[in-house]
Amino acid sequence: MAKTREMKGLAVLLALGLAACTAFVGPQAPSGPQRGELSTMRAAGEYTGFVPDMQRRQLMNFVLVTTAGIPVLVALGCYLWYFVPPVAGGGGGAQLAGDVDG
Repeated sequence: MAKTREMKGLAVLLALGLAACTAFVGPQAPSGPQRGELSTMRAAGEYTGFVPDMQRRQLMNFVLVTTAGIPVLVALGCYLWYFVPPVAGGGGGAQLAGDVDG
């Protein structure tokens, strides 16, 4: 029983690892012309490789903006917090020393 559960967990982990490895990999470009084949030259010279679709581009932009934005916002918050004056009040302040009458 424990062996089958362990094997299922390993299979799920392996499948997730394989999916994570191939998440942003596009299709392979065709290799160059083989011996005996005619090769045609493109006059325009445009890029014919992999171009990610819009959903993948938006995901990559979101990941980039959040990973760059979080440290910037933390640094900006710390910088602005330096200029915020401390608020008076609270229970941890000092008490005035008085005389016998208070």
